[in-house]
Amino acid sequence: MADPDPLEQLIQQTRTVVNMRPAPDLVSAVMDRIEQLAAEPKKPTRSWIARCGGVLWTPRLVTFNFRPAYGLFVAAAVMLSVVSPRLWPTTNSSRLAAGAEPPRERVYVQFRLQAPDASEVRLAGSFTHWQPDYELHQISPGLWTVTLPLAPGVHDYAFIVDGRRWVTDPYAASVQDGFGGSNSRITLIAGGDRRL
Repeated sequence: MADPDPLEQLIQQTRTVVNMRPAPDLVSAVMDRIEQLAAEPKKPTRSWIARCGGVLWTPRLVTFNFRPAYGLFVAAAVMLSVVSPRLWPTTNSSRLAAGAEPPRERVYVQFRLQAPDASEVRLAGSFTHWQPDYELHQISPGLWTVTLPLAPGVHDYAFIVDGRRWVTDPYAASVQDGFGGSNSRITLIAGGDRRL
């Protein structure tokens, strides 16, 4: 007879040790726990919103103790709310202090240019950030005009003829533009403003 394999011997010894110890009975323990869980009432889980709502909507006893001094405070508050609009009337100066701009007066100005050879005349100035926003209309051969509402103050401007030639107003004051050229200048005074 051949010598048994050492690996086979180890397997046999392990089986013997395992067979000598009985396996724990887990089936009865699991079934007992299932019966316990089935007997307990199941509590529904509520979201945090439902829990907060329950706290807010649960009736509670609330009591107020009225004291005569409280009545005096209420009467004083009512009187103050009635009298306060008369003490601090809202005026234009208070609205200005709150940051609201006053309504700005406008002066209507008619710009005119005699340009008989022009096919288009536009107006640009400090009031348009030097963009040729306003188009003049030809009211008679060679006479171009536009009327604009401008805020009181000093305004520089120039006419742009046919999109390329900048022309000053021959009937307005001329000022240097800082780039070697010149612009026209107009000063507008509001109706009630006597300052220059």
